[in-house]
Amino acid sequence: MNSQFFVLTVLMCFLGGSLAIMPDYIQVCHRHEPELSKCLKNSVHSLRPYLAKGIKELNIPPLEPLYIGDLNILDGSAGLTVLVKKLSIKGASNFEITKLRASIPNKRFDFELILPHLQGEGLYELNGNVLALPIKGKGPFTGNFTNFVAYVKVTYDVKNVNDLEYLQVKDFVLKIRTGKGNLKLENLFNGDKVLGDVINDTINQNFESFTNEIIAPIARALQEKFLVITTKILENFTYNELFPV
Repeated sequence: MNSQFFVLTVLMCFLGGSLAIMPDYIQVCHRHEPELSKCLKNSVHSLRPYLAKGIKELNIPPLEPLYIGDLNILDGSAGLTVLVKKLSIKGASNFEITKLRASIPNKRFDFELILPHLQGEGLYELNGNVLALPIKGKGPFTGNFTNFVAYVKVTYDVKNVNDLEYLQVKDFVLKIRTGKGNLKLENLFNGDKVLGDVINDTINQNFESFTNEIIAPIARALQEKFLVITTKILENFTYNELFPV
């Protein structure tokens, strides 16, 4: 789920552009550095505490909590309607990059990162069948998620603006592999505790299968959210500032 924030953090490690002085929290990596991938990984990791609180001078909102908002998860075409409102996630800033491959000639970055522990909360609306069981409910929910993995591919171009070169995201693809966890849906079947416990227990006993059904739209929402943020950031910094020779 939260994989998405990773594009923001990775690109931030290069930043320094229109600021008069390079901030101390940004560790610049040179484009021809022999161990560029290792340098970028260390740079991104060093940004985590700053990203958690947000960086006002770069217009980066706090990652703690990460507010997603409203999502239409499933539209009923598969026999289940799932709506999520006011979705908020804690723990996104504790990500750890496990693999990183940077290619300046190919203008491409590939990442794998793990999210050790996420906590989510919001409101839900469910109607249909889950794991062959009829389900209906509307109310608050909470969730705990461990060891979710995000895979990301980022490609970019270099554009010329007023005789200065800037990075511009060309495309990025984000996929999420679910891990372990549990969900608690309140007020299922209008508050019927017996039926509610049965559904919650069934979902949690089949947690991976259930989350695999709903993770794709969440990944797309995160991808869209962080593409906008990343684009705004890159508009303020030149290529030479991001990747010194």
